Amino acid sequence: MVRGKIHRYLGMTLDFSVKGKLKIRMDDYVKNMLEDFPIKFNKDSKQETPAGNDLLEAGKGKLLNAEYRQIFHTTVARGLYVSKRARLDIHPTITILALRVREPTESD
Repeated sequence: MVRGKIHRYLGMTLDFSVKGKLKIRMDDYVKNMLEDFPIKFNKDSKQETPAGNDLLEAGKGKLLNAEYRQIFHTTVARGLYVSKRARLDIHPTITILALRVREPTESD
Protein backbone atom coordinates (compact mmCIF):
# COMPACT_ATOMS: atom_id res chain seq x y z
CA MET A 1 0.00 0.00 0.00
CA VAL A 2 1.30 3.44 -0.94
CA ARG A 3 0.42 6.55 1.01
CA GLY A 4 1.04 10.14 0.14
CA LYS A 5 -0.02 12.67 -2.42
CA ILE A 6 2.24 11.63 -5.32
CA HIS A 7 2.11 8.14 -6.83
CA ARG A 8 3.80 6.47 -9.80
CA TYR A 9 1.76 3.97 -11.79
CA LEU A 10 2.22 2.54 -15.31
CA GLY A 11 4.56 5.32 -16.43
CA MET A 12 2.37 8.06 -14.97
CA THR A 13 3.03 10.35 -12.03
CA LEU A 14 -0.28 11.01 -10.29
CA ASP A 15 -0.14 14.16 -8.18
CA PHE A 16 -2.96 14.73 -5.68
CA SER A 17 -1.21 17.58 -3.83
CA VAL A 18 -3.91 20.16 -4.70
CA LYS A 19 -7.20 19.31 -3.01
CA GLY A 20 -9.87 18.27 -5.51
CA LYS A 21 -7.45 18.15 -8.46
CA LEU A 22 -5.35 15.46 -10.09
CA LYS A 23 -2.29 16.27 -12.19
CA ILE A 24 -1.03 13.48 -14.44
CA ARG A 25 2.53 13.76 -15.71
CA MET A 26 4.47 11.39 -17.94
CA ASP A 27 7.79 13.23 -18.22
CA ASP A 28 9.95 10.16 -17.53
CA TYR A 29 7.95 8.02 -19.96
CA VAL A 30 8.35 10.57 -22.77
CA LYS A 31 12.04 11.04 -21.94
CA ASN A 32 12.56 7.27 -22.30
CA MET A 33 10.65 7.32 -25.59
CA LEU A 34 12.98 9.98 -26.97
CA GLU A 35 16.09 8.20 -25.68
CA ASP A 36 15.02 4.95 -27.38
CA PHE A 37 14.29 6.70 -30.69
CA PRO A 38 17.28 6.40 -33.08
CA ILE A 39 17.10 10.00 -34.34
CA LYS A 40 18.36 12.41 -31.70
CA PHE A 41 16.89 15.88 -31.32
CA ASN A 42 18.61 19.05 -30.18
CA LYS A 43 17.63 19.79 -26.57
CA ASP A 44 17.15 23.48 -27.40
CA SER A 45 14.84 22.88 -30.38
CA LYS A 46 11.13 23.46 -29.90
CA GLN A 47 8.17 22.50 -32.05
CA GLU A 48 4.82 24.27 -32.03
CA THR A 49 3.10 21.08 -33.11
CA PRO A 50 4.11 17.41 -33.30
CA ALA A 51 2.76 17.34 -36.86
CA GLY A 52 4.85 18.26 -39.84
CA ASN A 53 3.48 20.34 -42.71
CA ASP A 54 2.99 17.22 -44.82
CA LEU A 55 1.33 14.99 -42.21
CA LEU A 56 -1.82 14.46 -44.27
CA GLU A 57 0.13 13.65 -47.45
CA ALA A 58 0.64 9.90 -47.16
CA GLY A 59 3.00 7.82 -49.23
CA LYS A 60 5.97 10.13 -49.76
CA GLY A 61 9.37 8.49 -49.82
CA LYS A 62 10.51 4.89 -49.73
CA LEU A 63 9.02 2.27 -47.43
CA LEU A 64 10.96 1.77 -44.21
CA ASN A 65 13.03 -1.38 -43.79
CA ALA A 66 11.96 -4.00 -41.21
CA GLU A 67 14.10 -2.56 -38.39
CA TYR A 68 12.84 1.01 -38.78
CA ARG A 69 9.28 -0.23 -39.34
CA GLN A 70 9.43 -1.92 -35.93
CA ILE A 71 10.85 1.24 -34.31
CA PHE A 72 8.11 3.33 -35.95
CA HIS A 73 5.40 0.92 -34.76
CA THR A 74 6.74 0.89 -31.19
CA THR A 75 7.08 4.67 -31.04
CA VAL A 76 3.55 5.23 -32.37
CA ALA A 77 2.14 2.72 -29.85
CA ARG A 78 3.95 4.47 -27.01
CA GLY A 79 2.68 7.80 -28.34
CA LEU A 80 -0.89 6.48 -28.31
CA TYR A 81 -0.47 5.50 -24.67
CA VAL A 82 0.76 8.99 -23.77
CA SER A 83 -1.91 10.74 -25.86
CA LYS A 84 -4.74 8.95 -24.07
CA ARG A 85 -3.48 9.72 -20.57
CA ALA A 86 -1.51 12.94 -20.35
CA ARG A 87 -0.98 14.61 -23.74
CA LEU A 88 -4.38 14.91 -25.39
CA ASP A 89 -2.96 17.60 -27.67
CA ILE A 90 -0.88 15.07 -29.65
CA HIS A 91 -3.76 12.62 -30.17
CA PRO A 92 -4.78 13.80 -33.69
CA THR A 93 -1.20 13.47 -34.97
CA ILE A 94 -0.61 10.09 -33.33
CA THR A 95 -3.93 8.80 -34.70
CA ILE A 96 -2.89 9.64 -38.27
CA LEU A 97 0.50 7.97 -37.76
CA ALA A 98 -1.22 4.91 -36.28
CA LEU A 99 -3.07 4.47 -39.58
CA ARG A 100 0.32 4.09 -41.29
CA VAL A 101 2.06 1.50 -39.10
CA ARG A 102 1.58 -1.30 -41.64
CA GLU A 103 3.49 0.47 -44.42
CA PRO A 104 5.31 3.52 -43.04
CA THR A 105 7.42 5.60 -45.39
CA GLU A 106 10.41 7.87 -44.81
CA SER A 107 8.14 10.93 -44.66
CA ASP A 108 6.21 9.43 -41.73
